Amino acid sequence: MQNKEHKDKRENGFTLVEIMIVTGIFSTLIIVISGVFIASLRVERSVLASKEVLGELSYVMEYMTRALRMAEKDVSGSCILAGANYQLTSGGGLKFINALQESACQEFSLQGGKIKYDTGTEDIDLTSSNINILALSFEIVNETESDNLQPFVTVYLAADSVNSQALQLQTSVSQRNPDIR
Repeated sequence: MQNKEHKDKRENGFTLVEIMIVTGIFSTLIIVISGVFIASLRVERSVLASKEVLGELSYVMEYMTRALRMAEKDVSGSCILAGANYQLTSGGGLKFINALQESACQEFSLQGGKIKYDTGTEDIDLTSSNINILALSFEIVNETESDNLQPFVTVYLAADSVNSQALQLQTSVSQRNPDIR
């Protein structure tokens, strides 16, 4: 009778090999699940950083196009070339006269990884220090008066941040008022 009770007690327990196998399987599952969780956190961080960059770039692009839409021809040549609506600067910026800002001579430019807006009275940073502007360029189309076409500007910019990939935006904008002076 004693042998039977002793045998039953041994059958109710686990052997060292069984415990090691279960521990190994459980550890492997925990490592895999942790790896997936960490990878998803990295992807989420990257997506949020890209969303922040895109949001700021959208704001900057809208701000610039709104100002460029209100550009007027410089008849006197006091800001840019006489008879021109827009003028590229030697530093790659764009100068124009803004009709909404008391016909102030204004300029958008790239300086030190930030987009600067010279309003004529002050320099404003349009982008934060969290975002690095990689490129800002302007292309003026139909600027000559002899072609009888409305001038417009194509704006291209590229930017990134610490946790995001580079994003590129491009848009074209023409003056709101026809160029008929």
